[in-house]
Amino acid sequence: MFEFLVKYLLLLILATGIVACSKYSDDSNNKSADDDEVQQRDTMFDSLSRYSIEHQTPSNNDEANTSNKTFPKVVPGYKITFPFDHNSHPEFAVEWWYITANLTDKQHNPYALQWTLFRFASDTQSTPWANAQQYMGHVGLRDGKQAWFEERFARGGVGNAGISTTPFNAFIDDWQWLAKSSQMFPSTLEFTINTQIRVNLDFTADKPFVKHGEQGFSRKLRDSEQASYYYSQPHIQVSGEIELPTGKVEVSGNAWFDHEWTSQYLSPLAQGWDWFSIHFDDGAKLMLFNMRHEQAKDFWSGTLVTTNGEVVHLTEHDIQGQVTKRDKVEGRLLPLYWSIQLPKHQIDIQIAPMQTKQWNPGIFSYYEGGTVISGSHSGVGFIELTGY
Repeated sequence: MFEFLVKYLLLLILATGIVACSKYSDDSNNKSADDDEVQQRDTMFDSLSRYSIEHQTPSNNDEANTSNKTFPKVVPGYKITFPFDHNSHPEFAVEWWYITANLTDKQHNPYALQWTLFRFASDTQSTPWANAQQYMGHVGLRDGKQAWFEERFARGGVGNAGISTTPFNAFIDDWQWLAKSSQMFPSTLEFTINTQIRVNLDFTADKPFVKHGEQGFSRKLRDSEQASYYYSQPHIQVSGEIELPTGKVEVSGNAWFDHEWTSQYLSPLAQGWDWFSIHFDDGAKLMLFNMRHEQAKDFWSGTLVTTNGEVVHLTEHDIQGQVTKRDKVEGRLLPLYWSIQLPKHQIDIQIAPMQTKQWNPGIFSYYEGGTVISGSHSGVGFIELTGY
């Protein structure tokens, strides 16, 4: 399934001339396709995801040629090191660098921001005009009322998308996250959304990166080989400027960075996932994901970073999660309201969206946006929902 998706994506890129082939904004009342076309597109790309991943297609350590080799598996025991592993891992099938930010302006108006760079390796034979590495970029912004989104595609090997390390630079066209050195922070993020939005943000972080699961080996289903290498920086301080259709605003707040790579594709019986990141007002951080499966109980996993910096791996026995309310978004009934309990850690919280309409209507469409946290702890965060 995934091999088919990659080949479809390559054909799409070729046909569009490696440009921004789809640009959407939820603030428009016009739809570019009818409901049947939207449903067909979403079904086709249900497996292309943050946790996309049973086929194993050829790869190589050389980003310029991944053909006629086998993608390596994600296995326990790999030691993630920094800044080395900020770089691309082109020998693996799928990888992403993911930033979400919860911001406010001087009038305390909220904003939720997303910037993502995806890398896909295919079994395409590399030539001067065809590269085995392909990239997809997603950016989004929500202001409590409106939602903006844009999607871009590019192929590797020609300089308009990729990762470099001296200094660290993640980019696709003019969407750029650029650091001052091989260390990821301090750094600057710049991007536009269509012609309506311009973002320029400064990032700093003075606390350690967090390795999820078993020292970065993150299982996606119980008793299975489906896993990724996964680490985060949940302690990013943000300041900068957003230019909206109504004018410029100065913003500040917190951001969360995820980096994952894998070659082990999810079982066809996997239905999707629910992912959460949370910045508690007391300084603690929480990441949770729930993998849904047709023939098995939901699989929860997560990481809690306490106020004193202790990193606690959370198993499915530590997490109680229930949907409390669903709302209809883009014709889909989505679980937007949740009740989460971590009894061992005296956490009993409610998660609600900062606004209902936070759908990303790209080639691979999904729900991603800001949340508000209440209950035993207060805070803000992000939610991602796929497979609905």
